[in-house]
Amino acid sequence: MRLFFKISLLYILCALLYFPASAQFANEYSPKFTRILFLVDGSGSMKEPMDGSTRFDLAKNLIAEYLDSLSRTSAKTETAVRVFGHQFHRSAANCQDSKLEVPFGKHTAASVKMRLDAITPQGWTAIAYSMEQAAKDFPEQADVTNAMVLITDGLETCGGNPCAIAELFQRKKIALKPFIIGLGIPADKQKAFDCVGKYYDVTTTSTFDAVMKTVVTQAMNPTTTQINLLNAFGKPTETDVEVSLHDSYSGALLYNFIHALNGAGLPDTLMLNPMAKYDVIVHSVPQVSKNGVELIAGTHNIIPVEVPQGSLKLAEAGLYKRATPLQCIIREKGKREILMVQDFGIAHKYLTGVYDLEILTLPMIKMQDVPMKQGVVKDITVESPGTLSITNSFGGIASIYVAGDGKMERVYEFKKLTSKEILLLQPGKYVMVTRLNDKKSSVFTRTDNFEISSGTITALRL
Repeated sequence: MRLFFKISLLYILCALLYFPASAQFANEYSPKFTRILFLVDGSGSMKEPMDGSTRFDLAKNLIAEYLDSLSRTSAKTETAVRVFGHQFHRSAANCQDSKLEVPFGKHTAASVKMRLDAITPQGWTAIAYSMEQAAKDFPEQADVTNAMVLITDGLETCGGNPCAIAELFQRKKIALKPFIIGLGIPADKQKAFDCVGKYYDVTTTSTFDAVMKTVVTQAMNPTTTQINLLNAFGKPTETDVEVSLHDSYSGALLYNFIHALNGAGLPDTLMLNPMAKYDVIVHSVPQVSKNGVELIAGTHNIIPVEVPQGSLKLAEAGLYKRATPLQCIIREKGKREILMVQDFGIAHKYLTGVYDLEILTLPMIKMQDVPMKQGVVKDITVESPGTLSITNSFGGIASIYVAGDGKMERVYEFKKLTSKEILLLQPGKYVMVTRLNDKKSSVFTRTDNFEISSGTITALRL
């Protein structure tokens, strides 16, 4: 059991040295150093026997041993130790029993050993309060990787909420989720730490081989990640799309970047925290999500996401030039939700599939079952409008309808017709129905037929 515990702790220490606090390209990331805070359970149950010693003695000896090793092998690491549940007897029920015993420093092994030797486990398990205090132990510094290792043999006994405190760590930019080393915690209780961080059970010998392999891999290699945006043929050629990575548990945004291909035409390599579980959102149109993604520490991870895309290019033919671009509403076939309002004059990418379009001309041009195919640019061109000029002396009420087949399909309505009206209409035949203000009877309703041509002015005098 002692050997297993050593390997688990070594695994975590190696992990802490390799992982940055924010998404960076692998060849650009260079943190100054790493800070590791050990949060050690000193409650009464830590006096229980384990592998020929007590849980607390086993923990303190291994911490001191590995801090000594770190001080000799890594000049870019600072460590500290906070203990909880050790200053007051259990009968005192003190839920604020937490103290930073050894502040951050580069050579803390001797100080840690001396302080932990003087401690007798005796109090309550105030995990949430101690995590909250631990967040304040980290100095404010942007270019440092901060992490915490919680060593405990039980759950919260003071009514605190460790899950809420874990979110505080994110706000404090302690980007690595806490690592939890559980000593003899029953399997049905271990899930309580899912919201806090990565849990390691040091009492399950069946995981020995898996941990050993992970430790070796971890010690040899850092963790790298690339996100492959796959086209319809399974090739990672899609790019230039914003990608967001959220914490699967809390939903908090952890990383946000625009996907890029490197000089070799491959997705950029990222340095991400492998201890988090991610929900990946690719902000394509429509967006694509991949939830519950976990990284394998010490290896190069590839996250494939199917994002096959085609392009829609909208253009307006003719001599008329608008002050603002004509626009088009894009919907997935059969759905009411608006995906995009696209300007004319540009091309925009959409996932392969079938779409419905509403071009915001007068009258509106509706196009259904428009296909988007992988790598294909779908060109849609509409004629530029003509101008309808209306003049009258009395004002009134008027509506314009599309002419044809005896149906009255209204295009535009003038609630209060003024003496001079200008309206842009698509080329075609129309009917205008009007009753001027000087005519108070329905029999004076007037009907005018007219035709609009692209780029020309049609004048109506009422």
